[in-house]
Amino acid sequence: MLLVCITALVVVPVLSLPRGANPKQANLYKGSQFQCADGSQSFPMEYVNDDYCDCQDGSDEPGTSACPNGSFYCVNKQFKGQLISSSRVDDGICDCCDGSDEVGGHCVNNCKELGAHIAEEAKKIRRQQAIGFQTRLGYVADGKAAKARRDQDIAGFAAEHEKLKQELDERKAYKEQVEGPAKEAKEAAKAEQEKIEAEKKEAEKEKTKAAAELELGRIDKDTDGVISPDELLEYGKSEDAILPYDEVAFLVEGGEIESATLVDMIQTQLINRKTEKERVEAEEKKKEEKRAKKPKLRDIVPTPAPAGDDEEDLWGEDGKKIEKQPLDEFDDDYEDMDDEEEYEDEEDDSVAPVRNTVSYDPETQKLIDVFEEAETLYNEAKNRHDGVKRQLEDVRKLNNIDFGAEEEFFALKGQCFEKRDEQYTYKLCPFDRSDQDGTNIGRWDSWEIGADGVNRYNVMVYNKGNSCWQGPQRSTRVEIICGSENEILSASEPAKCEYAYVFATPAACTKVQDETEIHDEL
Repeated sequence: MLLVCITALVVVPVLSLPRGANPKQANLYKGSQFQCADGSQSFPMEYVNDDYCDCQDGSDEPGTSACPNGSFYCVNKQFKGQLISSSRVDDGICDCCDGSDEVGGHCVNNCKELGAHIAEEAKKIRRQQAIGFQTRLGYVADGKAAKARRDQDIAGFAAEHEKLKQELDERKAYKEQVEGPAKEAKEAAKAEQEKIEAEKKEAEKEKTKAAAELELGRIDKDTDGVISPDELLEYGKSEDAILPYDEVAFLVEGGEIESATLVDMIQTQLINRKTEKERVEAEEKKKEEKRAKKPKLRDIVPTPAPAGDDEEDLWGEDGKKIEKQPLDEFDDDYEDMDDEEEYEDEEDDSVAPVRNTVSYDPETQKLIDVFEEAETLYNEAKNRHDGVKRQLEDVRKLNNIDFGAEEEFFALKGQCFEKRDEQYTYKLCPFDRSDQDGTNIGRWDSWEIGADGVNRYNVMVYNKGNSCWQGPQRSTRVEIICGSENEILSASEPAKCEYAYVFATPAACTKVQDETEIHDEL
């Protein structure tokens, strides 16, 4: 509920004051001489309210409209005093509730009724302040308790972080110490393995070259070192020819072929066949292992219904009864489903090319094992350290938020409040963000500090929202007032991309005003 603060003017006796004179300037109208409020000139008291403006500040004509810059004071007994422009005096319109601005008595004095209404409103305000103040006391207690827990958590996390940092440094130093020997040993073993593989590859190459030369003997029957088209075509027709017939036919079109070129082609074909064979074997092995691990649908035995149980009949949309199929008739379906799953698995499987893995001698393997263990211990220590570090940073970040002089606004953290107007839905999540229909119109920034440098915790500032089209980043200013409940009372956009909320909360109810304090003049 919106709590309106009513500021009352101090009532000063107005007896013997000229019509329309402000009680705060009563000293001007004492004695036989009148001095203008600005001190510019003085003259007999008879000049006051003579319907002629003598003072430049208009102070000599409080009860007439002679001075354009003058002011008329409405006494408004039983309500509250009011200053109006002297231009509104005797203009035929009743501006003061007591009708004192118009002569002739045609204005009705309704100050008593207005005063009674304001008095009732003041009572309501006081009741709401009392409710909000009691709620605020709970907010303060909870906020201070939460602050104490955060301080305790920070101390605990900081100590644990320091301990884990020391452990991490030790693990890191040891890891770096054993990493060098292990790396050197691995590189030496890898170099040796690459040398062996290169020699093996070279031997395999020589072997396939010998086989290719032997195959060449089947083609070059006259052993003249030149392969004729007829010899090549005859060879390509044989079922066990290493070179495919289409390649043979292509070569024939080019005329006679050198034996060395043909040997290279046969050797390449032999190497490709060997590589493909190894790939297929590895693929089949992997699929077999996968099939062995995966249960078959045909192996899943349905649980039979208890004997004697009545089975409910099934009916189709056409009204005909659906005959139930015996369980054993599903076997063929299971077989088909298993076959389909195996086929899908085969399509999804992708077997990487066969690669040689480096094998290490016992001494090298020992160095590697020591390093891997050190790396594992380091990683575990780092995970523990980073986890506690994140917790410490999160609690410190939360602890750095100003939740009020008595932590009273902490109760709003983690909550969101919405306000729907004719066009948009506004959302305020205190100490987090402000939204308009899901658009970010500001992130929590700070409390607004007054011109006197004092933070009264009555205005929240949210900046760096989404940018407007060809405009600045959106921002929201939230006015905080006392209320019995947390709610957005109003939301508007007074300027392009600049939004304004009025937010009521018990956290702002710092005291319960006396009724005389609320309506001193009534």
